[in-house]
Amino acid sequence: MDVAPVGVTAPTTPGTLEHTVALAEAELAQAQIDLEHTRAQLDHLTRQQHGTLGPLYDRLDQLDLDIAGLRATLTGDPKDLKRLQELYGAVERMADPLTDPLTPAPPAVDPEYTSTLRFTEPEAPAEELSPAKVAQRIYRDLARRAHPDLVQDPVEKERRGAFIARVNDAYRRQDLYELQRLAEEWAVLSNSGPTDPGVRQMWLRQRVIWLKARTAEARVERETLLSSPIGHVLLEVGAAQVLDVLGARLWEQINVKELELNQLRQALIAPPTA
Repeated sequence: MDVAPVGVTAPTTPGTLEHTVALAEAELAQAQIDLEHTRAQLDHLTRQQHGTLGPLYDRLDQLDLDIAGLRATLTGDPKDLKRLQELYGAVERMADPLTDPLTPAPPAVDPEYTSTLRFTEPEAPAEELSPAKVAQRIYRDLARRAHPDLVQDPVEKERRGAFIARVNDAYRRQDLYELQRLAEEWAVLSNSGPTDPGVRQMWLRQRVIWLKARTAEARVERETLLSSPIGHVLLEVGAAQVLDVLGARLWEQINVKELELNQLRQALIAPPTA
């Protein structure tokens, strides 16, 4: 039986197990491409959101703090005092970049990896490697074998591009477990399987099961990303209008809180009743 090389889809007969595998492979590729496209969209929109709408979020935080301060002054309720302390603590943490969870220190990345097509040979095996070294080796091997520039087919290029984006993200986060999973995934996807007809049928059945499981995982991950507040807005109005919609909602919240703050101020200066 002839087997197509990696990156080239061999013609298959509809209704055969080979055809079922080919469809499952295409389905997984599309699910991964959709996932990476959604992740890139949300990352871009999140950066835009912080840059464009940051002053509105700051205004909301200040209003929350002012409201909590006035309410605690008016009521003396321990719950209101605790709420005020929590808000002050949050403001202090955000003001200190060393404790701000939104701005972690960037991981050290070897300049060698700015081009994933040029690599030195792996170091000689050692008795014990640190997790960082293991991650580096897996990253290097995957980038060398799965780079999209190694193929000509546009569909395969896109699939490899989505795969390498996941590899790069896992390496930046030094996520060894995810890198190991990606290495396993590439080993399955790039394996053309046995040619013996009897053995191949069992291999094809196992491959379909694995492909469908990974497709389901990719779809669930995408749905999880879209379940975030900004993801909901993206689904509702599309990327072009996300910031406009978020800005309008923030102004609504600001107006409500400013009204509440003015009411508390009036209550604070109102003369006591007889």
